[in-house]
Amino acid sequence: MILREKPLFVIQKPHEEITEQDLWTAFQQLIPRDKQQFLCLRYNASKPFRSMTEAFAENSFANSDDINPLGYGLFILLSRLNHSCIPNSKVPVAEANGESIANFAIRDIAAGEEITFCYSRGFELRTRNDRHRALRFECDCKACLIGTPFQELSDTRRTLIRGLQYLRLGIDMVGLGQKQGAASPIIFDPELRKAVETFSIPISSRLIYSLLVVYLLEEEGLLDDFTVERFRPGILQLAALFKTESNARIARVAIAQETWLEKLCMAFTLYGRADVADDEIAMLLEIVQGLSVNA
Repeated sequence: MILREKPLFVIQKPHEEITEQDLWTAFQQLIPRDKQQFLCLRYNASKPFRSMTEAFAENSFANSDDINPLGYGLFILLSRLNHSCIPNSKVPVAEANGESIANFAIRDIAAGEEITFCYSRGFELRTRNDRHRALRFECDCKACLIGTPFQELSDTRRTLIRGLQYLRLGIDMVGLGQKQGAASPIIFDPELRKAVETFSIPISSRLIYSLLVVYLLEEEGLLDDFTVERFRPGILQLAALFKTESNARIARVAIAQETWLEKLCMAFTLYGRADVADDEIAMLLEIVQGLSVNA
């Protein structure tokens, strides 16, 4: 952990519903020292903000838990850290507890190296141009330096991750959780799109897609302990769902490999192989999707 910070104040509303009056009310309840800290906030460290809502938007984090799921807090110190699309630290969602949030190193950070984190969740699915439109400023990390081999590969990797996530989950994580739209298709093959929509992606392919996502994140420099823990339970569960013994044996051997590349290469031997569990999983996913829509 690099830093844990409590907010100056928290507004228990969705970000888009927070008004100038909400912020003025919260500001009036601060002690004089904290009021001065708020008034010292500057846009890009130079220009004063034109409004409290503008200052809050640039210096706030989601600060939610199971009791207060809509909270946004103003954080003086964490807001000073700059953005990188390949950061060396992270503010995990799970760290938000309604009281404070923390920033963690996700790799070794050299003395004198700037501490950065990614300002927006889901950037691992977006190309450079999409990320910069969302940020409204130019990032100069190695994934954003135009014309370099890494940047070109980065756009390819992140586009592929987005497509693989669509194949796995049936929704576009960039498109606000929607099914693929005709205006911006992710998967062009009509049979593959139909397989996604009817939950007919076989379990062998689901395991390969999941492992390939993790491997691509590793190649992109985005695989950290928090991300591994997010993917690991689902991958282990998938490997345990095979019912055809020969497939189950390969899945167990794949998961037992040391590196993510080795796991992926072994899992590729399952490609195209049907499994007794395929129909059962498709039916279960259809039921879960129906319950989600009705909810």
